[in-house]
Amino acid sequence: MTNLNNQLKEFKNTIKVERSKLLPSPFDMVYKNFEKLGYHKQNEQFFYDNASIIIDELRNQSWIEFKKIEKEFSKKLYSHLLDQDSENYKNMTVKEGIEKFTSKHTDEIYALQLSNTQSRRSRAGKEFESIIELVLMGANIEFVTQGSIGSGVFESSELAKLVDCVVPGAAEYNLNKRNTSLISAKTSLRERWQEVGDEMSRTKAKEMYLVTLDESISEKTLKLIEKNNIIIVTTKSVIDKNYLNSSNVISFEDMLNELHIQLLQWNNYGYPATELNNKKELYQTLIEKYDGNMFVRNYYENMLSNINV
Repeated sequence: MTNLNNQLKEFKNTIKVERSKLLPSPFDMVYKNFEKLGYHKQNEQFFYDNASIIIDELRNQSWIEFKKIEKEFSKKLYSHLLDQDSENYKNMTVKEGIEKFTSKHTDEIYALQLSNTQSRRSRAGKEFESIIELVLMGANIEFVTQGSIGSGVFESSELAKLVDCVVPGAAEYNLNKRNTSLISAKTSLRERWQEVGDEMSRTKAKEMYLVTLDESISEKTLKLIEKNNIIIVTTKSVIDKNYLNSSNVISFEDMLNELHIQLLQWNNYGYPATELNNKKELYQTLIEKYDGNMFVRNYYENMLSNINV
């Protein structure tokens, strides 16, 4: 039994190692398809006019690409198991071989399937966040991600977990919360949004945009969300199918236009020198980080050029 447990443990580790080798990161997958679809060549207005379509197409293309890669990944892992005792299958029919293989490696097969399921769930959220970030960049909306500034900016750890982006940035959030917006990206709603509302009331932030693709938000939940200064944002196609009569659900295009107007309030703002230097250092770091991603690098270079220190 100990030997079998060790074999299973070793196989689980192999899954982890091979997954990191063979599967691109969620951002890399999305960015590759962003360029493949030609969005890196589009102008700013294109993103304001077609955000919903961009999001739908990027999601679909990334899913198609992912399934191909995951299939090859799983094939390699099954081959790894087969190679360990391939001699035992030589004189068997295909049916006999399959029966023996699945019987002998039930635990390993389950471990791989479970790992694939968990990976899909994790990647779906991260890919969605990456898509939203690229759309914001394409529309030339200044923002920072929670990952680039850390959670210390926010009043509570709970709020930090929910926020993916701050528009226009952490400096502005600290200087005047009423003229900033928080963005939370969730492919579906599982959080208890009453608690989110409580957190929002403590921050005094103007609003939170809850970006989602969830098509089954109940009327009761929508009312609760609206009460707590949270605006649902989704694609035009999701609105047309599910939320035509819901005033608190807006399209990505609407959100971009609202954010653009909000950013105008920061023109000619008298920033403290320390905050400007912090912004400058952050953008310089991000330019270096995304040196191999021309579209992203150009965005941060543009943001940096707008800072007068």
